[in-house]
Amino acid sequence: MMFMKKHWKLKISNKQSGALAEFLCRMYMRFSGYRIVAKNYICGSGKKTPFGELDFVATRGKQIVFCEVKKRQQNEDFLKALSHTQQQRIMRGGLYFLRQNPQYKQYTIQFDVFFVRLPFHIERIKNALFLN
Repeated sequence: MMFMKKHWKLKISNKQSGALAEFLCRMYMRFSGYRIVAKNYICGSGKKTPFGELDFVATRGKQIVFCEVKKRQQNEDFLKALSHTQQQRIMRGGLYFLRQNPQYKQYTIQFDVFFVRLPFHIERIKNALFLN
């Protein structure tokens, strides 16, 4: 049929596509048996803090996972998506979260990074911040 278009392209902002990527990663974790205990957790006071923001925090059993989501359009961009400074900030944010939530102090800690290429490519790297 001539009136139907072959490809539909939706225009959404970077903020909206980032929120979608984070939502998909949270669903991925939930379907993997994790419980989401925090999302967009601001570590400290104010927008710009040395501890930053945790995209989301998940638990399963006695394990707590601090998750960072990086959305990119090209796979090559994933290699430079997380600088050493950002990794340090995420780790400090995780430790801040644990200080504020002592009920998790006996949990094993893991820092994971999700690389997302919309619409549905998700790659989870477990213990990603300890690779360096």
